[in-house]
Amino acid sequence: MTRARYVTPGQTAERIEKMRRLVAALLVRSLRRDEIGDLLAMGPSGVRKYVKELGDRVSIVRTQDGPVYFIAMTPAQAQAYLAQLAAMPVSRPTGVPKRAQDVAAGDPARHIHIMRDDVHYSVRLHSAPAARDPLVAALFGARAPEARA
Repeated sequence: MTRARYVTPGQTAERIEKMRRLVAALLVRSLRRDEIGDLLAMGPSGVRKYVKELGDRVSIVRTQDGPVYFIAMTPAQAQAYLAQLAAMPVSRPTGVPKRAQDVAAGDPARHIHIMRDDVHYSVRLHSAPAARDPLVAALFGARAPEARA
């Protein structure tokens, strides 16, 4: 699992909650892999990771429809496991990630507009002050602040 550089390794609250939901659902009845995927809202590879993390706490029966997962614990053992999950430390941010808006807020003269769309793109802020292009300055002359300097 890939983590951001500003998060300490460990179980996230969402992962612990999904594991708790999976164990609770398996206590009620057996589940196929696609049913687990629907319950946890993830694909087959994510389901595999959760089942692997449960390890010997689940048993697998192979059928024509695919593997069916059963809980291999008593209800008391399952409650103890859920209590153990609740006691696990949750990963926490070690620092605040630097966003473009945070960096730009340090200098009131800088303004960055980031459009809200689905495409990921990198915004790199330069520390050099804005300057007129030399060719533009040669054609149209220097701006008033640059002319004074």
